[in-house]
Amino acid sequence: MSKTNVQIALDVTVKEVDLTVRGSLINQEEFSTMSLVGELPNAKENIKEILAEEGEIQKVITPFIPEKLNFGVYKLSDKKESITAFQIAAQYEKFKIQGVISKEIKLFSVGIAEEISLKELPLVGEYLKDYAISNVELVYVSKSEQSDDNKNILIDYTKKQFVNKNIWINDEQVNLGNSFSAGLVFKTGNDENKITYPGFNVGGINIPSLPIKNDIKSNPKSNKVSSPSSVEKQPLVKINEIVPSIVNNDAIQIAISADFNIGTFGLQLVGLAIKVPFKVFQNFSLEKLWNEIEFSLKGMAIVYDTPTLGISGAFLREIKDNKEEYNGLLTFRMGKIELIAIGSYIKTPTYSSLFAFGYLGIPIPVDPAFYIHGFALGFGMNRNFLMPNISEVPNFPLVKLVHQGGLKQGDSIQKIFSDLNRYLPACEDTYVIVAGIKFDSYKMIYTTGIVAIAFGNKTSFNLLGLSTMKMPGVYNFEFAFSMRADLDEGIFLAQGQLTDNTYILLPQLKLTGGFALGIWLKGSNSGDFVFSIGGYHPKFNVPSHYPNNISRLGFDFNMGPVQLYGKAYFALTPSCIMAGIEGGLRVKLNAGVVYAEIGILLKVDFIIHWNPFFYEAEVSVQIYAKVVIDVWLFNINSSFSLAAKLFICGPDFKGVAVFKVVGYQLEVKFGNHNTSINKTLTQSDFISAYLPEIKNIISYNITSGIIKKIKKVDGSECIVVNPKTFALEVYSEIPITEIPKTYIQITDIYDTQLNIERLNTPSPIYPVFTESDKLTNKLKLEVQGATKDFKSFVLSPIYRSVPKSIWNTKNSISETEALSNDNLLKNVCNGVKLEFSKVISQIKEVEVSLYDSLEKEIHLDNKNLEINFINRKEKLDNSTMIGFGILNEDDIDLTDLENDINAYKYKESFFGTYKVVI
Repeated sequence: MSKTNVQIALDVTVKEVDLTVRGSLINQEEFSTMSLVGELPNAKENIKEILAEEGEIQKVITPFIPEKLNFGVYKLSDKKESITAFQIAAQYEKFKIQGVISKEIKLFSVGIAEEISLKELPLVGEYLKDYAISNVELVYVSKSEQSDDNKNILIDYTKKQFVNKNIWINDEQVNLGNSFSAGLVFKTGNDENKITYPGFNVGGINIPSLPIKNDIKSNPKSNKVSSPSSVEKQPLVKINEIVPSIVNNDAIQIAISADFNIGTFGLQLVGLAIKVPFKVFQNFSLEKLWNEIEFSLKGMAIVYDTPTLGISGAFLREIKDNKEEYNGLLTFRMGKIELIAIGSYIKTPTYSSLFAFGYLGIPIPVDPAFYIHGFALGFGMNRNFLMPNISEVPNFPLVKLVHQGGLKQGDSIQKIFSDLNRYLPACEDTYVIVAGIKFDSYKMIYTTGIVAIAFGNKTSFNLLGLSTMKMPGVYNFEFAFSMRADLDEGIFLAQGQLTDNTYILLPQLKLTGGFALGIWLKGSNSGDFVFSIGGYHPKFNVPSHYPNNISRLGFDFNMGPVQLYGKAYFALTPSCIMAGIEGGLRVKLNAGVVYAEIGILLKVDFIIHWNPFFYEAEVSVQIYAKVVIDVWLFNINSSFSLAAKLFICGPDFKGVAVFKVVGYQLEVKFGNHNTSINKTLTQSDFISAYLPEIKNIISYNITSGIIKKIKKVDGSECIVVNPKTFALEVYSEIPITEIPKTYIQITDIYDTQLNIERLNTPSPIYPVFTESDKLTNKLKLEVQGATKDFKSFVLSPIYRSVPKSIWNTKNSISETEALSNDNLLKNVCNGVKLEFSKVISQIKEVEVSLYDSLEKEIHLDNKNLEINFINRKEKLDNSTMIGFGILNEDDIDLTDLENDINAYKYKESFFGTYKVVI
């Protein structure tokens, strides 16, 4: 009950603008509210008068001017706490918007205060005369995460002051959650019902499912492994997405994506949009709103799923980035028979792209260790294939749909088709063939594998899939794998990783781990490789082309107050080997007044460089305890920490040990610290470690063009090659620094020299050993026994990357370089490629007359054939024509030679001499 209520009002007119200022002080038993509020009661009329002379500006702004505008400052208090908030509200003819901002809470709301009668609806209005919606409000609330219980009570009181009490107040309690809340009052005759959805966000409104009778009773003692197609119970309604937008600057659009699930039936709507033009709000009426409003739908999915029968279908159409996409999905399952069909069509401004995929699930009992469940086949025209990240493989659409047995309730078709077109993007003149298989081993391990071969502009071979083994409540293993071989880029990459759903004994005991193997054969990273289990050293700067985010190999046990974990890793690169382990135990106790925490942490990291061999290791151990006691006005905070850190390196073993106890530090050195570690090799060590025998320093290989090999009688071998594809590569184990033109010769053809482009290699290059000199290595190539055809030989250098621990721009390598992501010396020439010229003579089309191209052989005894030119018109001598003995002089027709007949008229520019052989 109120104890004090003071109200003060002041009406002010400033430059013909009416302003009302109200102040109030309300004291209650528990709370008090003090406010100072300003109100523009005739805001629309006043602002229109101010903008009367602005013409078009007034027409644009007028629809957005509210009827009333309120703004004020509020102080809300209880006996211990207080909140100061700033409020602004705009009242339009049919709706109201409001914002409240303070340090502790932020509240925004949009509401319709006018009653909406359903009898105005077309067609069905006459049946809904007694139904109406009297209040509608959408509220967003965000409060400070640091709020305590006392502050939360005051925050709830603050909410009550700024929301529609008809919707949100029940028995003096505010029914508002954090984030978004929606509510309305639905009238049926004289009865009113409040319908609220408190505390949802754009991730979904979750309403408990309707009770559905389940004839299949679970047996807690059963050891039967559930199939991969097991599906969790879905909520009745789930709002996946709410997207507001402005369309063409003249309409507002709100698109909603939602799931509806009733037992075994599911319906998903994607992009259900309502578009309302701005002009509707001028002289607003329900009839005008209904006539102008537009509805659209991007896609939908229907799912019916029971243990014996499953049917689902989906369709999605999207227009984005000047591309029009049509996507479809159909699945059917009856018993052990499954059918899955996926199609995607993309229309771009210049070409069209198509992808089709089908899966037939039919049991084929080959062997208990290899029981086939089905096969898949697909193709793509003007499509490429991009390998997903290893963590995204379980959700790769083709793997997911085949592994789980089709579309399930809760699956987002928008994400499925978006991922499909992201990993299989439209790409002109590129084609994809996809094949897959699903099988199990001893009814325990279920595996789905997908193979994709892309060819056309680029050629790549891709393999990815998922293996699962689980017994609910006992263990669950999910292992994702992928392999990619790109023939054009010269990349081989294989990865595997346990997913986040992997556990043993308890769901809280997670198992983690992953591996990666990468080899680069072409390009700037040629010669590089990496093998890792569990990731890399913490100080290692991972190169951008290396697989990253590899999970540590280990376990993580988290039971709330108790956390126990263990991790390990190993990695090998061209310059170093790295390994490490980490473990810890944390125990927490939170009893309100008393908080205690005890922990033991262990960490070990190694870096081992090879040739020259030296190592570094760091070991750290920490034991700590913390106690906090908070009683009324007294706070006791006590902590204890014991830490030890050991750093060792070698050879010539030495190290430093550091001990820390409650702020005191003791450092102990051991070994010989007067000399630095010798991180370089001697010349003899370098040669024995990195260089082969002298006869093997230069090698060669015919990489293409071999037709056959013929053995001669004397035992020698003769190789027959195709000059069109022939390629000979010459390699040197020592980097080539120069190829002088005079060193490339064909001796049997007048000492002809072959041209080669200038080398673009790092300079200088040093072998990494003690006091080495700058490398000078010139390649001399001589072709013997060649014919004149070998003049068309073309030479090109072969570039590769080499470890800086062997060849560098200086005769040593620092620890920083070894740990950096730039541990390779790139563009080092290791050989040349010798092949015949691929230049193809082009045929130039020209117009010629029949006479220019005609060649005649005429055999005469003692007469010569003469051709005379008369005014650029050709005419044969009469005596010569008579000499043919074929025609008389009067019978000879020379009109064609005069270029007067269109039937065989030729261009004068091609008129010329005819070749006649006698």
